Amino acid sequence: MSIKPINIPIANTHMPMARNFVSKMASDGFLPVIALEAFVEAGRTYQAYQRGGFDEARERITEEFSGAVFWLGGVTALNYVFEKIGQKLLKLPNKMVDIASDDVRNPLDNYLDKELTKDGAKILEKTMAKFKFVKVISSILLANAFIGFGLPKINQAITRSYHKKQDTEQPQDTFVNNNKPFISKPSIETFGMSKEEKDKQKSVSFGINLLAIANKFESDRNYKLLSVDAGTASGRAISARNDDERIEILFRDLSSIYFYMFNMPNINTWLNKIEQNGNGSRLDPVSAEFSTKYMEQYLISKGSPRVSIDEFANDMLGKQQELPKSLEGKFEGKNIKIISLDKFKEELKALVPADELKTFEQTAEEMSKLQPELRGRRILTAGQVKDILNGGHINDPKFLQEFFKNRFGKKFAKSYTYIAQNDLDKYKQELIDYVNTVIETAKKSNASEITEKLLHKVSNKNLRMNALNWGSGFAISALFLSTLIPKMQYLITKLRTGSSDFPGTEEYRKAS
Repeated sequence: MSIKPINIPIANTHMPMARNFVSKMASDGFLPVIALEAFVEAGRTYQAYQRGGFDEARERITEEFSGAVFWLGGVTALNYVFEKIGQKLLKLPNKMVDIASDDVRNPLDNYLDKELTKDGAKILEKTMAKFKFVKVISSILLANAFIGFGLPKINQAITRSYHKKQDTEQPQDTFVNNNKPFISKPSIETFGMSKEEKDKQKSVSFGINLLAIANKFESDRNYKLLSVDAGTASGRAISARNDDERIEILFRDLSSIYFYMFNMPNINTWLNKIEQNGNGSRLDPVSAEFSTKYMEQYLISKGSPRVSIDEFANDMLGKQQELPKSLEGKFEGKNIKIISLDKFKEELKALVPADELKTFEQTAEEMSKLQPELRGRRILTAGQVKDILNGGHINDPKFLQEFFKNRFGKKFAKSYTYIAQNDLDKYKQELIDYVNTVIETAKKSNASEITEKLLHKVSNKNLRMNALNWGSGFAISALFLSTLIPKMQYLITKLRTGSSDFPGTEEYRKAS
């Protein structure tokens, strides 16, 4: 199905600040967590002052601020340092090469295929797998060591300095005893090294498993944060000055995990399902506005300020048919169906009229550029093949190139960077859902037509609903993290001990 070309907006052009902010808050990046930290630090410091006065408030702000810096950036920063060391000592690539892969993208394979001989590639892959695994584990251990053991000791030492006249011998002895688990770190590093020696003769497949594990902790926000959370909660509990403080710490840190990382997306999904008859996802505001601009250009290309719903649906979505049965068995790939560009061109000859063959071939070539070459050959996914055959403006590869760049930035379609095909497919489905929302809105209107005014109405509603849904999740997380969890932790201590005092300074109260 051929379509008349229309002007395509350029990715990452100026967008209103509100749309950019809501989109960032709706992402799986660090901004939502960083924004929460402001509320957490203020709320927990206030709650601490209300109960324990200066001592507890000072400890809380020191712990929250310093811990947040290492929690949010510690693993990333340490990974960067170790990466530079690996480049110098082990002659690893001096450029950033993502190590994640799927059937469509494999940055490491692309690097090894282009830069090294076959034997050299095998050796480097084994070395990279083991180095990156040890590097990630070491980064996590160091971040955990500081937040879980180092920072509490610093905090407790500062508090002791405010109580110089009290006997500090016993607390110091307690701290020395509590340091014992911290000594276990070298044994884990030794474990990493011994595995390296043991596995010298093993196949590359073992290395790939290590790469998969390392990639999760290198590139996934939740894996980074959870890996530090686990050590932080246990380390702080071990470093606690007594059992009452230890129970408070465990309750606070473990119950906080959900509200930091999972509550906001869950609330957003639940609200979306209520608002959209079971559909839990929604296109982000920046992408919605980008797509709206594209649809405005469509109206301009039609030479009319309004088009019928059916015409708009056909032109935008295309035929919406499944793949022809003749293509069954033509694809390869373990989890994602792919086909080489050359092979698909051969199959096209039997699928489209001869006078349209060249147009479809050109579209296929453009579509293959949505991902880098895979070991030196151009490929297409099964979804892309369907888009080529169905046509429709939102399936135009030139538009999709800008659409994906608008979301994923400069790293999109680069040879040595990785974006999961599942993420791209999910994002494309959100675009389809958005176009269908435009159609459904038009059906409910009096005019039953697509107009520029209606397009803006849908885009603005998308912004409002994204802001409402993500804002609701943020507000709930902020309330629990800053206020309710501290109050519950204090209540636990009061129910256990009958006292409302800060357990961390109990020894000083007894000595006075």
